[in-house]
Amino acid sequence: MSLKFNTLKEIYSLVVDELTKIFTDGGVMLLLFGATIIYPLLYSITYQPEVLTDAPIAIIDEDNSALSRNFIRMMDATPEVSIYSAAMDISDAQNMFYSGDVAGILLIPEDFSQSISKGIQAHVSVYADASYMMLYKQVYTATIMASQTLGKQIEVKKRMMKGTPREAAIKQSSPIGFSARGLYNPSGGYGSYAMPAILVLVLQQTLLLGIGMRGGTARELGAQHFLLPVKASRKGVLRIIIAKTLAYLLLYIPISFYLFVVVFQIFSFPMAGSPADMFVLVMPLILASILLGFLFTTLFKNRENSIIFLLFTSVPLVFLSGFSWPMESFPFGFRFLAYLFPSTPGIQGILKINVMGGTWHNALPEIATLWVMTVVLFLANWIIVRIKMVRDR
Repeated sequence: MSLKFNTLKEIYSLVVDELTKIFTDGGVMLLLFGATIIYPLLYSITYQPEVLTDAPIAIIDEDNSALSRNFIRMMDATPEVSIYSAAMDISDAQNMFYSGDVAGILLIPEDFSQSISKGIQAHVSVYADASYMMLYKQVYTATIMASQTLGKQIEVKKRMMKGTPREAAIKQSSPIGFSARGLYNPSGGYGSYAMPAILVLVLQQTLLLGIGMRGGTARELGAQHFLLPVKASRKGVLRIIIAKTLAYLLLYIPISFYLFVVVFQIFSFPMAGSPADMFVLVMPLILASILLGFLFTTLFKNRENSIIFLLFTSVPLVFLSGFSWPMESFPFGFRFLAYLFPSTPGIQGILKINVMGGTWHNALPEIATLWVMTVVLFLANWIIVRIKMVRDR
C-alpha cells in the first residue's frame, strides 16, 4: 500500500512539476496555446469564402456578332468568372494578364458565327494561368458550361425549324440527363477540404515543438534526458514517462475539443460524425504525438535545434498525409515514411469520422495504427531512458 501511494504521489508531483514548467515558459505557452488557438482561426477565416467566384477574365470578340455577344453574356452569367474588360486585341489582353488584372483570356475568332451557321464546328481559344489551379479551373469550367449551353440552344433551334415541338426538341438535344453531387463536401469548398487535415497537423506539430523546446531546455540545464528530471526518484522509468505523458494529455484533451468540435462548428466545416467517435480516434493520436515528441527530445541539446528540425518536417508531412495526393500514387518507400508520424492515420481517421460521417468502427484501421504507434513509441522511450538512467547511476 505504501509503495502504491508513493508511486502515485511521485507521479502527481511530476505532473505538477511539468505543468508548472510549461506555464512558466513563454515560448512553450505560445506554441501549445497561442498556435493552437490562432492558427485554426487564421486559416479558417482565410478559407471562409470556400469557393472562388467571379474570377476576372478579358474577352477578345473578333466576330462581334449577335451569337458571340450571346456567348459572352453566358460566360458572364456563370458564377465562376466575370468579364473584367473587352480587350481590343491580344496584346491588350496579354498586358492585363501579365499585370494580374485578369486570370484568363477568351478569344472568339472572326469566323465564329459563320462556322456555326454553316454547320461547321466553331472554336474559341481560352488562355488561363495553369500555375494557379483554382483560377485555371474556374476559367475552364465557365467556358465549358457556356459553350455547352450555347450548343444546346443552337441544336434546339435547328430542330424547331424542322417542325419539332419545343419540348421534344429540348429532350432530343439532351437525351441523357446529367446530375452531379459532391459527397461530403457538396459546395466543393476549399476550407472544408483542407482544414480537417490542417487541424490534425496543428495538433501534432504544436505538441512536437512544445515538447522539443521543453526537452532542449532540460538539456541546456544539464539533464541527461528530458525524461530524467532531477525531481524524479530515478527508481522507475515507467512512472516518469506516465507522469510526463499525463501532463500533456491533460492539456490537449480540451485543445482537441476546441480544434475538432468548436472550430468545425464556428466555420461550418463538415462535421457528420459524433464527438464521442472522434474522441476514440483523438486519444491515441494525442498519445502517439506526445511519445514521438519525447523520442525526438533525445536529439535536441538546446531549444533552437528542436524548432529548426520540427519546422522542417511540417511541409513534407502535409504531402505525406495522403489528403492532397493519394497515397497509392506515392513512390516506393514514401508510404512507409508517411506512417512514421501519427498525423497520417490521424488525418485519414478524421476524414472518415468527421467528414464522411462514419463511426469509430469505420476508422478502426487508423485507430489500431495509432495505438500500435503509441505502444512502440512508449517502449522506445522506456529503453532509451532506462539506458541513460543506468549510465547515470
